[in-house]
Amino acid sequence: MGYKKTNRNRNYGERRKGRGEKSERHERREKKSFVSQKEIQENENAIKVFKAKIPLCECCGKQIIDVADAITSKETGNPVHFDCVLNKISEREKLGSNEKLVYIGQGKFAVLYFENIHDFRKFTIRKTIEWESQDSRSEWRIEMASLYSQIK
Repeated sequence: MGYKKTNRNRNYGERRKGRGEKSERHERREKKSFVSQKEIQENENAIKVFKAKIPLCECCGKQIIDVADAITSKETGNPVHFDCVLNKISEREKLGSNEKLVYIGQGKFAVLYFENIHDFRKFTIRKTIEWESQDSRSEWRIEMASLYSQIK
């Protein structure tokens, strides 16, 4: 049996076009907001200014190249290397056998105990160490977050 194409079988969008109406796809495309070249340039300039102020780590004295990986110093609130903080906590905490120091997020570290050191699925948290306060955010972190949120 043959299939006869009729006007009823045409795409709805094509029928709307015939009446001078815009298709839904065309309307969605028009709704998208476009970023002007001026806004792009302003965002890039703001990021360059922020990156030009490369801070020094208070622990090791070296530059913090990737500020997004930095963590707040407990004493001053300035950015320090994540690895420097990890080393500082490792020196202070005496780890036993099958224990490991890890970052668990939100500015907290933990000492984990593993039943089997080769199987990281089963562990017990022996101690949590709050490094960054959850009550207040550092000024440098607020500035960085606002710059990145402006990028479109």
